[in-house]
Amino acid sequence: MLSIMLTKLVASLQRTRVARRPAQSDPARSTEERWTTIRTGLMAMLLVLFWGHAGVATAGKPELDPSYVDGKIYYMIGPHVIVNAITTHPQLYAQSEELYLLVYPLNPTGSTTLGQLTLPSGYQPNCDPCFHPGIPLQFAYHDHVLTGAPGLGKDGTAGVMKAPWKIILLMYNPAVALSPTFTPITSASDIDAAEAAGTFLPINSGAENPYEIETGNVLICPLVSPNA
Repeated sequence: MLSIMLTKLVASLQRTRVARRPAQSDPARSTEERWTTIRTGLMAMLLVLFWGHAGVATAGKPELDPSYVDGKIYYMIGPHVIVNAITTHPQLYAQSEELYLLVYPLNPTGSTTLGQLTLPSGYQPNCDPCFHPGIPLQFAYHDHVLTGAPGLGKDGTAGVMKAPWKIILLMYNPAVALSPTFTPITSASDIDAAEAAGTFLPINSGAENPYEIETGNVLICPLVSPNA
């Protein structure tokens, strides 16, 4: 399934690059070239994400990853990824909640030396950057948006929630994310409308939802309220 999805993704991005390649005299050349660079980088990082290894052990303190739930910040602690759980752990995958990884087009070359970045709107990604094990460097600048959190009706009202999360990728349209009036998506309930409005790139051509790619991977970690 993933190999077919990747083939469609690569073909779609290649067609887009050809269709949007400007003439030498086109005054919008620099803007279109940035689009081409970003799309090329996104294509490469998806290939690495699907076929790379995740869950690499690291020493020291566990990661604390800020995540949006219904417009509020919660924290994931020491996340661990199960690669291809859709096949190897189908029951776990079926009961997993959605974790949306909303990527900002700020690092198409995969640099590790950019440091903290600020969008033209003044917004800074919650992961600014976060270098997760098994995640391509091009994904370093992103937000997490989850469907549930402690006290919000999923797994009770305790201060910690350990639900498995299936990882779903979306990529911000550069024309949207780099606008001076940009506002980030902070609630899963807003994603469908944002997709319809062109907020994200159509990265999964031919799929029922061309704006999302289910990686088939599951993330296991506690989700903690900032007040816990």
